[in-house]
Amino acid sequence: MNQDNHTDIVNRMEMGKTRKGYYIQKKDKLLKNLDKTIYLTRERLAKRYSPEFIGTLSQDAREEYKKMIPDIPYIEGAMAKPLNSFLLITAQEVAVYKAMKKHGKSPAEAWEICHDAITARMEMFPRWKAWLMNKLMYSGIIRRRIRKRAENNERLVFGDFEVGYLIGDGKDFDWGTDYIKCGNYNFVKSQGVEEFAPYVCLSDMALGKALGWGLIRTETLADGCYKCDFRFKKGAGIRISSKTPEVQKTIERMARPRGFEPLTY
Repeated sequence: MNQDNHTDIVNRMEMGKTRKGYYIQKKDKLLKNLDKTIYLTRERLAKRYSPEFIGTLSQDAREEYKKMIPDIPYIEGAMAKPLNSFLLITAQEVAVYKAMKKHGKSPAEAWEICHDAITARMEMFPRWKAWLMNKLMYSGIIRRRIRKRAENNERLVFGDFEVGYLIGDGKDFDWGTDYIKCGNYNFVKSQGVEEFAPYVCLSDMALGKALGWGLIRTETLADGCYKCDFRFKKGAGIRISSKTPEVQKTIERMARPRGFEPLTY
């Protein structure tokens, strides 16, 4: 079945609408969260940059984030809570990149700071909570729900996200999701920094490792593909690749010393 026919028969379910301006009244809380992220990353930054540059970068990133807050999408509904969390992470990363770009730094260099920031934040994430989330992720309840959605050819729509579902054979993967539309990608584009989008997708390296996702991914919308192909296998490592050459080089440079297994072509 070709993609056009597949798209014609798929069942779409609207799960939550996007609101703009939701975070304006939460500006102080969001800025405090960014300040905490920067604080947790300062020791890692000190290995690369002077105290003066770190101070300038921190201030510039804060100003970029402040300007961005009214534009950060918020998706209504309890089921969208993880997606809203990812959007807030993306917004912080875009703020860092804009600040780095202002000083002539590359997307790859900016991304390494972002990766360190996510890693630092996830080191503070309660282990019991990560264990419980992983237990639920591979539970029979989730598998039955995913199987039903896959058999009914359902796609769930959360704001700017559109997600399809698959059940695996347990060998290559247990279950998977295809992101046909991605709110993170759309938000990065809306901020005028689309060149940074394939790097933002690498957030899943640190998040997946900390939460035990067992993630395999070879395609993303930010790489110009038709979908983002998330595949999950219990107990597996994190294996992510990019079809953008510079991003793939970044993955390979960062992966092995940090415990990842990059896919190669």
